[in-house]
Amino acid sequence: MVTLIEKSCGNLTLSVAPELGGAIAALNWRDCAILRPLQINGELRANLCGSYPLIPWSNRISQSQFSFAGQTWQVAKNFGDHPHAIHGNGWQAAWKVTSESSNSILLEMTHDASEAWPWPYHAIQLMELSEHALRVSMTYINQAETSVPVGLGFHPFFAHASECEICFVAKKVWLNDASALPSQESEIPKEWDYNTFRQPQFGSVDNCFTGWNGSAQIRWPRRDITATVSSDTVTNAVLFIPGAERNVVAIEPVSNINNAINLLPVGSDDRAMRLLPSGERFSVSMEIRIAEHA
Repeated sequence: MVTLIEKSCGNLTLSVAPELGGAIAALNWRDCAILRPLQINGELRANLCGSYPLIPWSNRISQSQFSFAGQTWQVAKNFGDHPHAIHGNGWQAAWKVTSESSNSILLEMTHDASEAWPWPYHAIQLMELSEHALRVSMTYINQAETSVPVGLGFHPFFAHASECEICFVAKKVWLNDASALPSQESEIPKEWDYNTFRQPQFGSVDNCFTGWNGSAQIRWPRRDITATVSSDTVTNAVLFIPGAERNVVAIEPVSNINNAINLLPVGSDDRAMRLLPSGERFSVSMEIRIAEHA
């Protein structure tokens, strides 16, 4: 069994699983699941929750290897037989609750240098509910004696995708090669254009978009509910629409593009990994705001 901590404010209810990567196990508006709920009687993993943290990088690192500061680094493969390390190590670590109130929870996690990530860090997640929104902020504190590369993000899965429409605006997208790694930045193909509301096309996309306008909407017309996922701290987002059997849509605010550490110089622009000096902090945030229509 896993311990779940519940918080509520108005009609919004949050369930958090600190032991499962500090993940959000559920987010409900009244009796409607906004994020995919964790199945308590099923397999218990962070990536089966409603949302989980991406730290200290988002998405894939090619062949789990990269070069930085004149060295080649190897990180542990962390997703079965998948050759590319994915989504950092925070989602596979237990987080501790260090403070909470009736509508908020503070989670922390300390990582020692290891094969999962070669530099030590401390991480903080603050989740705060208001009557119509959940705000999550996450901070990486560099405990290494040198500057390090860092990427952060969030991986929310929105529920009931077969009943929803999405609106998602960005400038460009990275096309992937046969190994699911980005190969070139491109104009957005028509089939991935969600500039106006339409139903998500199952099994169609798992790509990182750049020049994201910082806000995306998911609406369920039959339920008269719209969720807006937004971030004022990043300009990239991964749009992931898996097969219909999963019935979810993921819109992931992220600070780095997929495989950024092998594609772009660290600290070069807002698509790259950040270069974080010793003792410094890097933070990102995400808000999920609910509107109910009469």
